[in-house]
Amino acid sequence: MRITLRQLMIFKAICTEKQISKAAKMMHMSTPAVSMALKELESSLGCRLFERACGGLELNAHGKVILPYANEMLSKGNELEKLFNFSEDCVKGCLVIGSSKTVGNYVLSRKIPLFKDKYPDVKIKLIIENSLIIERMVSEKEIDLGFIDAKPASKNLVCEQWMQDNLCIVSGHSHPLANKECSNDLLSEQLWVFDHESSLSHIRAVQLLKSLNVYVRNDICMSTIGAIKRAIGTGIGLSILPYIAIKEELERGELCLIDLEGWDYKRTYWSIQRESDGLSLQSNSFMKFLSHE
Repeated sequence: MRITLRQLMIFKAICTEKQISKAAKMMHMSTPAVSMALKELESSLGCRLFERACGGLELNAHGKVILPYANEMLSKGNELEKLFNFSEDCVKGCLVIGSSKTVGNYVLSRKIPLFKDKYPDVKIKLIIENSLIIERMVSEKEIDLGFIDAKPASKNLVCEQWMQDNLCIVSGHSHPLANKECSNDLLSEQLWVFDHESSLSHIRAVQLLKSLNVYVRNDICMSTIGAIKRAIGTGIGLSILPYIAIKEELERGELCLIDLEGWDYKRTYWSIQRESDGLSLQSNSFMKFLSHE
């Protein structure tokens, strides 16, 4: 059996991209070379690792068994590289970052191109999902770093407070309550627009309002912050959104803040990594980059 780290890197790229051609692009290789590397890996293991599905290539039962071993071996390879490579001029390789929706869409999506400009040899992929999914993916070594809006529960993760942001009660500029201080009774009568019902942001928002005797009786659920902003921008309905997601609309006057006595809540965002793994050179460089930006 002659399994190489290169084969495992290609295997991971196919897992991520679901297609041989896209994995080849990610690895800066030709499609035939990636296909051949997969065949060599499958030949060494004596089994197929993927099955064709409507969305592309999906891991079969054998592939799912191999994945955690591949993650572990690649992680150890990164650790070994880190021991003998201390120069930031040599930062290269793959970096897969996972993020919850708010920081992914409004912070990291802007930071990552700047990091790429500084370290052009690093191949970066950003995955945006809810915090629970990102936590699981970091824990199972599917991604290198995670940035989430709830403290993780997994025991094998190390977390650090990364940034804080204010939660705001917000409306469209034409809403009758825009830029006004309102009573809890008046806010209880309004239409509210939230994230989907099972999301942490929805549950948190309703709980915070209830703590100040504002009771949500009429609401709409939407799955993206962009959709929520467009909905309340019509002047019908209110929402609770993090400041970083509405800063530009506030500056343009499209959205407005609403005051409620006693409302002063913040959201903490956490960076997470696996406890057993040291940060790879590219992960460490990214964290340093964020701390200095």
